[in-house]
Amino acid sequence: MESAKTHWEMRQELIEKAAADDGFRSQLVNDPKAAIKDALGIDLPDSVSVEVHEESATAAHLVLPLSPGLTEADLEGIAAGHSRGNFYSGGGWHSHGGNQPWHI
Repeated sequence: MESAKTHWEMRQELIEKAAADDGFRSQLVNDPKAAIKDALGIDLPDSVSVEVHEESATAAHLVLPLSPGLTEADLEGIAAGHSRGNFYSGGGWHSHGGNQPWHI
C-alpha cells in the first residue's frame, strides 16, 4: 500500500513538472486548481484559494508556514475552511475574503 504524499512532496512534484513542461507551467500560473487536479488528482474546495508566484531575476518570494502559536482549534477551523482573519502579520498567510491561500 502506497503512503500518502506530504504537502512538501506534492509541492516539489508540481515545481518539477512546471520546470519540465511549459504548458503545465502556464496552466499552473493561470488556473492553479485545475493544474493541481490534473497533476495530483486533488480537487481543492472553494474555501481554499491557490496563489502561484513566479520568481524572476529581480523578484524572489518567501512563504512562511503557519504561525506555531496556532491552537488546535485554530487548525481545525482552517481545515474546515473558516478564517478569523490574519493569523500572523507580515507573513505568507493571509485572509482572502474568508478563503485560505495555498501558496506554491
